[in-house]
Amino acid sequence: MTTTPKTPPRTTRLETLDEEMIRVLAAKTGAERLAIAAGMFRSARRMVSSHLRQEHPDWDTAKVQREVALRISHGTG
Repeated sequence: MTTTPKTPPRTTRLETLDEEMIRVLAAKTGAERLAIAAGMFRSARRMVSSHLRQEHPDWDTAKVQREVALRISHGTG
């Protein structure tokens, strides 16, 4: 009898901010916090795009952009 390997269960990892980081972020204006979030989003898009281009060198720019959008939106696009 053959058995198929089981996929290990997914674990949830929660990270918390320390008190100093909470103070730093709380001192920022809404616009500053939004700018930080936008920069993080751009960085994530660049990283996913770079990964996809390396994994799929045959994909054109439009295909990479579509896949990045799909992955960033968790498939809800």
